[in-house]
Amino acid sequence: MPATQDIAFISLFWEILNRKTGNLGKVTYLPQKPKFDETTPIEQAFPRSTPEEEGVDSIFLTNLVSDLLSNPHVGLHDCMILRHGKVIYEAGFDPYQSGIWHITYSMCKSFTGMAIGCLVDEGKLTLDDKPIDILKDANGLMQRVRYRDLTIRNLLTMSSGASFNEVGAITGNDWVKSYFDSSPKFEPGSKFDYNSMNSIILSAVVTELTGMSMFDYLKEKIFNPMGITKIYWEHSPKGITKGGWGCFITQEDAAKLGELYLHKGVWNGQQLVSKEWVEQSTTPQIETGRTDNPWYGFHLWIGNLPGSFMYNGMLGQDVFIYPSLDMVMVVNAGNDEVFANGDMTSIVRRYFNEDFHPSDTPLLKNRAAYARLQAVSAAASPLAVRRKMRGGWGRKKQKSTAMQPYLRSLNGCTFEMKNKGVGLFPLIMQVVHTNYTRGISLIRFLVEDRIFYIDILEGQSVFHIPVGFDHSLHTWIDMNGEPYLVGASARAGINEDGCFVLTVRFAFTEEACSRILKIIARSENQLELVWNEIPGNAIIADTLEMITTGSGNTGAIVNSVLSQISPDLMRDVMGSAIEPHVKAEFIGVYMGNDLPNADRNREMIEPKRHRRRLIRKITDDLRSDEKEEEEEIEGVH
Repeated sequence: MPATQDIAFISLFWEILNRKTGNLGKVTYLPQKPKFDETTPIEQAFPRSTPEEEGVDSIFLTNLVSDLLSNPHVGLHDCMILRHGKVIYEAGFDPYQSGIWHITYSMCKSFTGMAIGCLVDEGKLTLDDKPIDILKDANGLMQRVRYRDLTIRNLLTMSSGASFNEVGAITGNDWVKSYFDSSPKFEPGSKFDYNSMNSIILSAVVTELTGMSMFDYLKEKIFNPMGITKIYWEHSPKGITKGGWGCFITQEDAAKLGELYLHKGVWNGQQLVSKEWVEQSTTPQIETGRTDNPWYGFHLWIGNLPGSFMYNGMLGQDVFIYPSLDMVMVVNAGNDEVFANGDMTSIVRRYFNEDFHPSDTPLLKNRAAYARLQAVSAAASPLAVRRKMRGGWGRKKQKSTAMQPYLRSLNGCTFEMKNKGVGLFPLIMQVVHTNYTRGISLIRFLVEDRIFYIDILEGQSVFHIPVGFDHSLHTWIDMNGEPYLVGASARAGINEDGCFVLTVRFAFTEEACSRILKIIARSENQLELVWNEIPGNAIIADTLEMITTGSGNTGAIVNSVLSQISPDLMRDVMGSAIEPHVKAEFIGVYMGNDLPNADRNREMIEPKRHRRRLIRKITDDLRSDEKEEEEEIEGVH
């Protein structure tokens, strides 16, 4: 990494750790993401069928889905399974909804591979062509010397050897120039080295050869002919489709792209990309050195069964394609998987193995098995399924019932943050979208029409978020000019210190990540707010650990500076950044549409004594509920 990027990375790294807010780093932020269109239907939707009609036992799917839902390391958001081109299973699990687009992360790299295939089919490009000969902005003398042997094939197989990687993408605007300004780590084609910036270069090649963005090119060649209209793809600060991330697509449209390659590039009788390209792409092209995923094709991963392959994105965004079974499975999740190497992928591969042989003819109807499959889906959330499996249904009292008087007493209560460097947007999403928090200054609780709301003043924006207790409630919020759908739910309890605790999950349902806020009532006038996010804490911590120990792809300056810092101190600082604890002081009761400014004259409207008695009563009620639940669980066993 060049020295300028080293310095830029150190600056951004410290800004994040020190909870700076606003426009961080050197990447220019411009709002891009549009609001998802919930009003129009999916075009060219798949026909629906039952598992048995397509030769699959509902019991098989029930066991598969139940195993995914019950595993705490999977975090399943939604799932769709097809056989013979028909949907035989689909579900979204609270707070996630079927039919809403979802972030792909690196899954969209496979779409980039499709664009390259179209160019090859048109005769505009070959695998042996050199990007340095195509890209006008990357033809300096030293750039040509460094990358004179780099080919399109090397980019597709993640064997470019380029040292400019994802870290560099968050430190500057001109990614193509920075890529070719960096020094190669090894001879192109000599080994596998996963690097998302290879996809950016492929995207830039598409733009250079077609005169349009890769996103627009794919609309013309593939997306529009397949009825894929509910899709969006972010672009770089220089207008290049990101190629390796930044794409939002519905699970049904992602399944279409799986079916496209399953049928060798044919959709509804039309050859959108050549059979030869699909076969090349899905053939093992390079060894990865990984035991869990040993082979890579052209911008996709080779699967566990002969002829199978997958489009994979981090945190659990996958399309599994099994041509020998004529099946496609799409999953979106929120877990710690980076390269399809966690529990979710293991479970899927355990079911789709050499011993699984679905029938080529319809099976007899099994109404009981099909009803059980539907019941698993109707359970609404992974948490509900886990509780059901433990025999945890039939609670006599709901915590939310005992909590209602306390929630009503909070109506209008407003608290000021003592540290204003924390945002509602999860940290991973801030970095990926270059959309950094303006900092939360105030939080207010409201009850309107028997719905509990949490109002958050972040920067100059007020988020008015409804919160459910038996299920999530949804609303759109504007995050620095970009609309995001949030599903919020809460639960109450008593911690080991006897303090009332309200834990709220703000799920960004188009994304893999959720913000977790634990509100601890330390006294009637002070809250402690503990912020967390899932998934991501393990990934963030591991990445920072890798960077700070000099084992990442950072440059000499970064490693030199960070090596002077005590590892214990660095761990403490990282822990504070990943899971910040913030105190909030009660400043008064405000009812109206607008939150007060943090420096407005404070007036205590709510009587302290009444709230103190109420907190004590609610605490006693919740303790009583917990004791009853423990007795019930003991009775079940």
